Amino acid sequence: MKLILWDFDGTLAFRKGMWSGALAEVARSYVPGCSAVREDFAPHLQSGFPWHSPQVPHTHITSGEQWWHELSPVLGAALAAVATIPLAHAKQLVPRVRETYLDSRHWRLFEDVVPCLQALTRNGWSHVVLSNHVPELPSLVESLGLGSYVAATFTSALLGYEKPHPQSFRAVLSAFPAARAVMVGDNYFADIQGAQACGLSAILVRKACVHAPTFHDSLATLPEQLAGVQPVVAPDLRLPASPSATGG
Repeated sequence: MKLILWDFDGTLAFRKGMWSGALAEVARSYVPGCSAVREDFAPHLQSGFPWHSPQVPHTHITSGEQWWHELSPVLGAALAAVATIPLAHAKQLVPRVRETYLDSRHWRLFEDVVPCLQALTRNGWSHVVLSNHVPELPSLVESLGLGSYVAATFTSALLGYEKPHPQSFRAVLSAFPAARAVMVGDNYFADIQGAQACGLSAILVRKACVHAPTFHDSLATLPEQLAGVQPVVAPDLRLPASPSATGG
């Protein structure tokens, strides 16, 4: 089985404004007189998300509700600072941020995604999503019409590990033990270095980096490159997790 591990955000799809944009939309909608824009929020979101500390597992989080609860102080503090409202009021608006961020109407697939997936599928490739993302990512993948191409979606929010942590890659390969896999993503640190550290081939897309062994500015050229490729197997990743790997 030939398997592609796809990053999601910035590789397959995008949300205009991302987290800063969602916060700005909520602030303007629910705080009278507020005219905040996404650039106002960006400085307040440089830390506090799980992927800002990928070396730290968060396996104590066992549900989507708990994940959002732990993120609430970060989002609430940003709203309070930018919209100049009491922190208690800001925390009451966090559920609105969640709704706004997840609204599929704000998300778009890149134009080259579906043609690429179709071509690769015809060439015998299977697909999974592995992304540092929110708990609701599987539903978001479905809502964008990718369900017919993607065999499974793995989100760091529920795995308990952020890329490039090897346990995130282990989760996928343990679910597909017969697969020969390659990683495709737009983040050199999380996607490319993370996969390579686990012995996997990796292809950087959309965001160039001089250190990347292979780069494509579009997915349109991927099917040609991957034609006839037999990706490597990383058997060590299919073993049960060791205490040192899980932080135990």
